[in-house]
Order: sequence, then C-alpha cells, then structure tokens
Amino acid sequence: MAGNLDKDTYHRRRAELTWKAEQLDAQISELEQKIKDAQTVKEDGLTDALGKMKKYSGETQLTQKMVQALIEEVRGTDKEHVEIRWKFSDEVLRAIME
Repeated sequence: MAGNLDKDTYHRRRAELTWKAEQLDAQISELEQKIKDAQTVKEDGLTDALGKMKKYSGETQLTQKMVQALIEEVRGTDKEHVEIRWKFSDEVLRAIME
C-alpha cells in the first residue's frame, strides 16, 4: 500500500488505535494515582518523623522510649561497626537529612 487505505481497513485501524489510546489513558490514570498515593504516604511519614524528631530534639541522652519510637533494629556487624535500621523509609530519612 502506498499510504492509501480502503474504508473498512481505515475504520478497523481507527478502532484499534482508539482502543489502544483508551488503554494507555487508563494506565496513565492508574500510574498517576499510584504516584499521588506514594507522595501522600511519604508526606505522612515525613510529618510523623519530623514530629518525633522535634519531640526528642532537646534530649541529651538516648532513652528507651526514644529507641522504641525511632529505631526498628540495631545490629552489631562486628566489634567496630553498628548498623541502625530506622522506623522511617529511606525517602523520609533523605528528606530529613536535606
């Protein structure tokens, strides 16, 4: 074909492309909602984390209450290193550190 379509082929192709466009629009809407949900979760986590950090900001010693509020797990990897897993997501921790 040299760029010419008969009427039936045109309508069939148009229907296929319309269906594909509708499917892509639905996928875009779904992804946009997922992004919005993720941003909400991040904002909620950040608000929670900042509230806890502010609550304990004047403390001079680490208390058991602070540990329970802020830290998920502490591991001694060897005699010289300790690994701390915070109760906040990496995104929230990055936002706090900025």
